[in-house]
Amino acid sequence: MATQSVFVWDESFKAAADLSTHQYKFAKLSAVDTVNLASAATDRCLGVLQNKPAANQAGAVRILGMSFVVSDGSGTAIAAGDYVGPNASSVAVKKATADFNVAGIALDPSTAVGTIIRVLLLPGAFFRTAAG
Repeated sequence: MATQSVFVWDESFKAAADLSTHQYKFAKLSAVDTVNLASAATDRCLGVLQNKPAANQAGAVRILGMSFVVSDGSGTAIAAGDYVGPNASSVAVKKATADFNVAGIALDPSTAVGTIIRVLLLPGAFFRTAAG
C-alpha cells in the first residue's frame, strides 16, 4: 500500500474557482495568493491540491515532499522514476516531450486514467524536459 512521508510543506491559497472535485490535481498560481488548476502541459505548477475547496475558500497546496496525485498513464504509461507534470486536465502524465514542464518524479506506476500515485514534488525547480 502506498503511504506518504511525514515531511511536507503545505500552504493555503484562495481557490479561484470551485475545486471541490479536484483533490490531488496539480495547481498553479492564478493571482496573488490565489490558485487554480494547472490546465496546460506548459503550466508552471505550484504544487498539488490536498483538499476540496469551493470558490474563494482556502485551498491547501502541497509544495514540498511527497503527495498523492491523480494520474493518466493510459496513453503513455508512467513508470516509477519518470518525470511527471500536468496535462490539460491537471493530472500527472509522463513528461517526455521537449519543453514540457516537470513538477515531480513518479514513485509509483500508472497505466490507467484516474490512478492515484505518489509523486516526489520538485518545488521551484521549473525545468523542462530536454529537446530532441
